[in-house]
Amino acid sequence: MGRGMEEQRAWMSAGNQRGAWWNAGASHMNEAFPMKYVRELGLVELQTVSL
Repeated sequence: MGRGMEEQRAWMSAGNQRGAWWNAGASHMNEAFPMKYVRELGLVELQTVSL
């Protein structure tokens, strides 16, 4: 399956009916798009800081 994810997990992740904000921090997104990949694309890394 694309991005190294097993097919069943990809289907479940794609159809979980959660919003984009929830999915952005989900483990399936981190598996499919690790920070190394984001950096290689030259994208800006956004990080939340706990106070």
